[in-house]
Amino acid sequence: MKGLKTLFSVIIIVSCHLEYGDGRRILSIKDFITDTNHTNVEYSQVFQKAWKGLCEEEGPGGSSLVINENEKYIIQPQLFEGPCVSSHIHIQVDGKIEAPKTPKKWGNKRIKSWLMFKNVESLFINGSGVLDPHGETWWRSVSHSKRPRTLSFMQCTDIIYNGLTQYNSPKNHISVDACTNATLSNLTLLAPEKSPNTDGIDICFSHNIRILDSSIQTGDDCIAITGGRGGSSDINITRVACGPGHGISIGSLGKGDIDDTVENVIVRSCSFWGTQNGARIKTWHGGQGLARNILFENITVMDTKYPIIIDQHYSNGGNAKGNAVKVSDVIFRYIEGTSASKIAIKLDCDKNQGCHNIVMEHINITSAKPGKKLRAYCKSADVKSSFVNIDINCG
Repeated sequence: MKGLKTLFSVIIIVSCHLEYGDGRRILSIKDFITDTNHTNVEYSQVFQKAWKGLCEEEGPGGSSLVINENEKYIIQPQLFEGPCVSSHIHIQVDGKIEAPKTPKKWGNKRIKSWLMFKNVESLFINGSGVLDPHGETWWRSVSHSKRPRTLSFMQCTDIIYNGLTQYNSPKNHISVDACTNATLSNLTLLAPEKSPNTDGIDICFSHNIRILDSSIQTGDDCIAITGGRGGSSDINITRVACGPGHGISIGSLGKGDIDDTVENVIVRSCSFWGTQNGARIKTWHGGQGLARNILFENITVMDTKYPIIIDQHYSNGGNAKGNAVKVSDVIFRYIEGTSASKIAIKLDCDKNQGCHNIVMEHINITSAKPGKKLRAYCKSADVKSSFVNIDINCG
């Protein structure tokens, strides 16, 4: 694991140096400050000027904006929008970027994201720096629907986001919406266990997305994948440490009776520590669409409440009305560790639609309380199991 992580980082660093050596222009925020005394500087406007310089670069090597380790900037919500003239945009953040410390000081409290990249192609953001939106001041004073995300990529293609740390998002930390070919890696996302709705990474209506070698400790889903209009597919989540949080979730799907599809997802070599859920699929009754070709493999669960869960009655208490999102071709393989509850495997499927071709292989989960016996809850699911230490009997 460590070797692969190091190799991936080296590849990124080497490619960056190759670009620097190929006529890439190096910029800093200070290049765009007209006040030479740096007094009363509105850095929000400076960041927009810097983005314009990056986006409109016509040189063959493009430009890199570097924020050094000793630099700190407080900025208002920003929209970094394309399409850009430059074919390669690089932003290196080794310093700290902060939002105003209270919602009252935000210039626009109706925005959906503090930092949004929209309609941008070939964007490379890396560094050892920090994004701090001070979401802790939003959690009790502003309702969930009105809180912003920290960072959003919308309608973007060929994205690399690597190495940064994000603290205390007002809502979810990262949103990947309507994007194609994105790699998010070596990230650290942090928020208290009881912080409300602070998902780590939310993926919607996106394809060919990779989340690698990251640590996510939040108050909600570490990663959640939904389909939106057009679906999500070909998602690879590898070597992610989750906890605290609510696990890695396919869904929730079908909320508001919409057609919601997620398919071709691999979750591999991930760990869950003290989480509410581990490997989870959750769908709303009344919705349409499907969740299929899902693989959870080489998973470690430690003191996890529901290590394995499929819930086709999410948030309606099992009251089956209307349609149900189809769930099929799901594999749970090589999962081991401990469960915090007596139900280690929960398959709560719709009595009319059911869950089909659910495969359980090489599962060894014991109770976090020594001597306690675990059981499975299974309803309306077509399950094939082998080498599973918990009996699965479906009604």
